[in-house]
Amino acid sequence: MKWNKKDVIKRLKELERDIGRRPVKKDNSNLYALSRKYFGSWNNMMKEAGYVIKDFQDPLIPSLKSDDLYYFLGLVCTDGHIQFIKKGGKYKLMVYTSEKEEKEIIIKLINILFNYNAHFRARKTPLSRRPNYEIYITSKKVCEFLNRLGVPYGAKSYTLIVPNILKNVSNDKFWHFLRGIFDGDGSIIITKKVMIFRIYSGSKKFTEGLQQIMETKGIYSSNIYKHKDNVWVLVVNKREEIKKLYNYFYRNALFFYPRKKNKWTKQYL
Repeated sequence: MKWNKKDVIKRLKELERDIGRRPVKKDNSNLYALSRKYFGSWNNMMKEAGYVIKDFQDPLIPSLKSDDLYYFLGLVCTDGHIQFIKKGGKYKLMVYTSEKEEKEIIIKLINILFNYNAHFRARKTPLSRRPNYEIYITSKKVCEFLNRLGVPYGAKSYTLIVPNILKNVSNDKFWHFLRGIFDGDGSIIITKKVMIFRIYSGSKKFTEGLQQIMETKGIYSSNIYKHKDNVWVLVVNKREEIKKLYNYFYRNALFFYPRKKNKWTKQYL
């Protein structure tokens, strides 16, 4: 029999009727061979036959010299979660925000770092009128890379420590990381009388690790105290130290949450 594209798609539909479900490659080796001959691949044939196909993405792993990587690492340490389901070997990285502008920043950052088009879901909760955006990557390669850098799989709020890679990086890269931490779980209060910089975490060891590195890089006068509900707070309340932090954070920053920077800038400059 001499085949053409129309005949191959007809055979595909017949196979679907015979097995009662959407066909996959292993269902018919002859059809698989025909799909490659006439369409170039099985997925191309399925697309032309009208099936919805998820495009496979093979992300790139960024260089450890990338400043943007350290900012992203800070976001993942605070507002991120790496999921690994052993049964089935499923990997998923999720980063959360309630701000539409920040969702777009995260998607753009992921694209630049990993050459990956991230997906997102918008979920509303009874406690907020605004949706909570979940930006996610389904890539074993990316998840394992971030895990090797020091982000644990699963729940991490109470056990997180500062990734070891941060202990030996240049000053600039640490400030990019800390800016990501600040955008995820930080706050700034500035009035005529007081200026207070805070980082919140469920892990005391994480705040202690940040404090130690900050001191080696010239930010002193910080302290740590326990807040309600087992939350630890790293605080800097000396005006001159906070001004230094502002300059360190934003002098070479390509990515940041505008609402955080603007609050700081409007009251400080």
